[in-house]
Amino acid sequence: MSILIPLMRCASLHAGAKAAALGRLQRAGLPVPDSVVIPTGITDGDLAGAVEQVLTWAERRAPYGLIARSSAPGEDGATASFAGLYTSVVTPCTAGRVLEAVREVRSSASSPVVARYAAARGLAPDGELAVLIQPVLRPALAGVLASVVRDGACVSWRIEAVRGLAEPLVSGTQTGEIHIGRGPVTESVVPCSQAFLHLPGTREELELPPGEWTTVPTTGRTALRAKIAGSCAGVLHLRTPAEWAKQQVLLPDQREDLLHLAVGAAQVLGLEQIDIEWAITTDGPTVLQARPLTRPIGDATASTPPAGGWGGLAAVPGIATGPAARLGPETPPEGAVLICRALGPEAAAALLGGPAAVVSTTGGPLSHTAIIARELGIPCVTNVPAAVDQIPEGMVLEVDGTAGTVRPASTVPAPRQENGPDSYDNAAIVTTLIPAAPASDGRAATLVLHDPRAADVEVLVRAVAAASDSTEPLGILLPDGVPPSPALPQHLGFDLHCANGIAVLWPKGAGELPRRVVALDADTHVLFEHPLNRSAS
Repeated sequence: MSILIPLMRCASLHAGAKAAALGRLQRAGLPVPDSVVIPTGITDGDLAGAVEQVLTWAERRAPYGLIARSSAPGEDGATASFAGLYTSVVTPCTAGRVLEAVREVRSSASSPVVARYAAARGLAPDGELAVLIQPVLRPALAGVLASVVRDGACVSWRIEAVRGLAEPLVSGTQTGEIHIGRGPVTESVVPCSQAFLHLPGTREELELPPGEWTTVPTTGRTALRAKIAGSCAGVLHLRTPAEWAKQQVLLPDQREDLLHLAVGAAQVLGLEQIDIEWAITTDGPTVLQARPLTRPIGDATASTPPAGGWGGLAAVPGIATGPAARLGPETPPEGAVLICRALGPEAAAALLGGPAAVVSTTGGPLSHTAIIARELGIPCVTNVPAAVDQIPEGMVLEVDGTAGTVRPASTVPAPRQENGPDSYDNAAIVTTLIPAAPASDGRAATLVLHDPRAADVEVLVRAVAAASDSTEPLGILLPDGVPPSPALPQHLGFDLHCANGIAVLWPKGAGELPRRVVALDADTHVLFEHPLNRSAS
């Protein structure tokens, strides 16, 4: 009796959310690598039998080995992705190594970081997970695509691409080539400097010493040779061929294919915002993972360094100030600005310690840890190459994750009074519930958090219409500039104020907007604050 579930039949939580989504795409005819799943509920004693079945299945399917990936019931959700927090392992097709890889992936379900992240997102951690087994592809290029999809088209989108495997991009060790667009129009392309590319190797290639040459895949007719720099865990590290030094990674026709694929995947999964990990081989594009985009991505690209400061990629909006602290064995103190070389798993763990902001030397907004920072509301600037070498420990910094800038700040802001009368001076407090009565904590206004993808628009319309005449102005916050539901501004007499990745619907006649928006936790501690722009649109 087979323990494995073929991807085509993955539909229940026993296969985990990641495999279930890919199974739906495969059944709909979208290009997804043929895969199998070791479901939840399998005891450790039964794993050896499951691995034997995996190896039988992998014959003639996996010339470059296998990758064992997590597929937890609760990951890849609409508000909590668990991006990069579970383990993925590339392994050759041998019984001992595959068994070891499967056990390593399964054990990551009990990781303390996973438990802390789940608690931070208000979830109970999954006690166990399924293991998705995929053949390792040898792509010409790979990456991540994030898009808002409406009416059968990508309304706004961002693609990050690298040559070879996407792992350096999603782990944050490599900043990819960035494509940003709205509708069918590409608004900007930011090139990347990729000195090395990663590819799975055959057994013979992995035995070659550094300095030898091997062939790299291309999407054209001409084969290219690349010099081996080394290898690790079944993956070759190759020097990028000189012919590619000034060539664009993702070509326009490939970009169009990916946008078309995103539309198809979003329609199958019933999503309006989608995050896809993709690869392009000689057979064309394929989907390696598809999940909801938990928070929209801004359209900022590389910024100009401010006077006396540093510029990078705006990864998570917001402004924060704090002393610089290096990522090391000890978790940086709460309220510090985390300075790290890459947004890898170590940085993900440090994010749960309450840093004020994050600055990394590499990586982009679609890397795993940038996704986690966005979900936690921590301002983040990536791809600041000089951050570790030039920013001294303890320097007080202002990090603007909306503009993508880092600069020295003269002083650390004084601690806020938790419940004092001036704590929320000229501040609008964010809430998810319509207030029953005006607040008495000194706030200037209340903003109701409205997500048009999930909220009941008519209930919100009636409640805000009734409350907007009260002594305390009450508006609507649209996170990350999500366009408002069409009914709201026209029917209620609101002005729409948009800037810096944030939008507010403000009642006409309520006076000027407060200067800042503040979000509180259940104990009225400030989670984050963001300046409000006063220009109306």
